Amino acid sequence: WLAHSYNLLFVVSAGNHTDEFTIPADAAHDTDAARLAAMRVGFETALLRGILPPGDALNALTVGATHSDGLGEIAVPDTVWDITNPDAPAHYGSVGPGVDRSVKPDLHHSGGRALYTRPIVLPGQTDVAVGLARTAATGPGLQVAAPGRGGATNSTVFTNGTSNATALVTREASRLFDLLESDNRDPEDAPLPDPQYHPLLVRALLAHASSWGAWENSLRNDLGLNGQDARRQLTALLGYGRLDLSRLGEAASNRAVLVAGGQIARNERHTYGFPLPPSLRAKAEWHRFTITLAFMAPTVGQLTRYRSAKVYFSTPDTSLAGGERSDAEHNAVRRGSLQHEIVQGSRAMSFVDGDSFPIHVECMDDAQRLRAGNTIRYALVVSAETAEQTSNTIHEEVRDRLRARARVQGRIRP
Repeated sequence: WLAHSYNLLFVVSAGNHTDEFTIPADAAHDTDAARLAAMRVGFETALLRGILPPGDALNALTVGATHSDGLGEIAVPDTVWDITNPDAPAHYGSVGPGVDRSVKPDLHHSGGRALYTRPIVLPGQTDVAVGLARTAATGPGLQVAAPGRGGATNSTVFTNGTSNATALVTREASRLFDLLESDNRDPEDAPLPDPQYHPLLVRALLAHASSWGAWENSLRNDLGLNGQDARRQLTALLGYGRLDLSRLGEAASNRAVLVAGGQIARNERHTYGFPLPPSLRAKAEWHRFTITLAFMAPTVGQLTRYRSAKVYFSTPDTSLAGGERSDAEHNAVRRGSLQHEIVQGSRAMSFVDGDSFPIHVECMDDAQRLRAGNTIRYALVVSAETAEQTSNTIHEEVRDRLRARARVQGRIRP
């Protein structure tokens, strides 16, 4: 409600579950077996490790933690072990789904590596308990300021948790706000969206830079997931994936990123056209389209459906894009206030010069009727990319076509 009423961006942690868990005693004799067992236990007990308030807030950006930090390799005693795959979602982090089975956490970022106590297996035991080890003094984890003895002001400790990841994401959000507010664009380019859309644009840009990456295949294999239900189960665990800092705040020669903001009323449709770069035409090479939409959802506190109205973009044209949907399950992405979809593949795209990839943004009632005259703010981020060896001119091609479009619109204005 606060985010919608005051046009704010809240970045909140998904929450931590630090209780002991049990793994089969047979798995405790080998680190790799223990890692696999811990992962499966975490999946089987996902309902007990749900998102903790306020992490389930509809209009907030909810951050989960990955098992990563910047400390590097360290020597650990035999009494502890590392039973989480590198850069994987941390076992201590909360998992989704969110309200009305929406995607939560929205994304994951470095929360600090966590070590666990190595159990002693007694004869006849079938299961053993595994708990977090105390590593504040030696690491691993994220090094943070801490109260020192005798009033010292230079003391630090190593910690881990989704709050750590949230702090790092907040820093990146601040950097994006600075970038949007500086507006260091070329005079020939169209202006950035009005500052009223910046909170939504930052939320969309952070999600836009996130993806499952190698997580999907790894978890499918380790958890034995297959069939239609696998994507839904993985969406609850992974959200929109891991934040890739290299994709934040700037494009690349082989990637073009467009941003937009607007206000939409019930039963309206806004159509955007992403200029298709000629270098992608008729090439059976890998390419990817990513579309992210964030909106300020009005809420109804006294109803279980909670979301008053919904804004979404229609199903991407996978035939035109020459690919298939990947990552988050297509039903879940429309249940919150942040929709993030990826279409990628290697099929040759068939289009003529000047064609555009259409994105239709629509607004409908949800829990209650949106009153006449009321509108909902939204921000849209769209990108197209390919491998560098396929094309390194996509950014220039899209930019040139947008500039030409702006010149034409300028000439026909009354």
